[in-house]
Amino acid sequence: MSETIAARDHDKPRFILPDNTFAIFQLKAGDDYHHLRFSSLKELNKQSARFRARIHDEVVKLYDMVFLDKSEVEKHLEADGFHVIPTDEVDKAVVQDEFLQRSHFIIGNGDRCCWVEGCETRSLDNPVHFENYDRVYTGSIPFEKMGDPEAFLENIFAQFNTTYAEGYTGRSVSVSDVIALRMNEKAACYFVEPFGFQEIPDFLPENHLKNAEISVEDDYDMIDGIINNGEKRSIRDELSEYHNMIEAYSHPFPTIEKKDHSDLEH
Repeated sequence: MSETIAARDHDKPRFILPDNTFAIFQLKAGDDYHHLRFSSLKELNKQSARFRARIHDEVVKLYDMVFLDKSEVEKHLEADGFHVIPTDEVDKAVVQDEFLQRSHFIIGNGDRCCWVEGCETRSLDNPVHFENYDRVYTGSIPFEKMGDPEAFLENIFAQFNTTYAEGYTGRSVSVSDVIALRMNEKAACYFVEPFGFQEIPDFLPENHLKNAEISVEDDYDMIDGIINNGEKRSIRDELSEYHNMIEAYSHPFPTIEKKDHSDLEH
């Protein structure tokens, strides 16, 4: 197998996984990462639910409270036990739990004061986040392994727990690691569980592969992972569809023609 070592250079643009290759992602070292290090996806989802409930309870608690500025909101959150992550966004207070999961308190700003309007917790639906990981290795997928992703995942797990590959400096592959495969122009990411693997469809950054396709695709209505697989629509067709859509919103119910009953009046 021919492999190449991926440099840990965060200043480089995010890579696009070439076809017929795999990549290993491992958690970045940090004070809190050990909580996430050996957690199964089931445990992480339970923690996400608890964190979401805690945030929603805090929003209720802060209802009708007025603060001088965002920093006052953050101080209050810290006093209530939240770990606040500094951010330049004036309309958000970002908090993080011990499992490296982040969520936002939405801040409304008025005349010389501010308040908490609500929260954003959708990210907790996908508790494994790309930004918490380093890509530590990439390698090629042999042709004979292309038709059986599960077997290849088992091969990677076995190899990177025993002999490794030449020059590999990451940890032994284990729970919480993510393995990305790109076979036949289709990418999939798998979370390493205590037993087996579980696919996590939203691990790669949003529009990560879509942006690459847009650069060469001639039809933006066909952004689906396959390059130029549909005929590009004309501007006339697009305008026609737009006007039809506007008409549908303006008149959502069919018009019923009134019958002329004048001949029955006498």
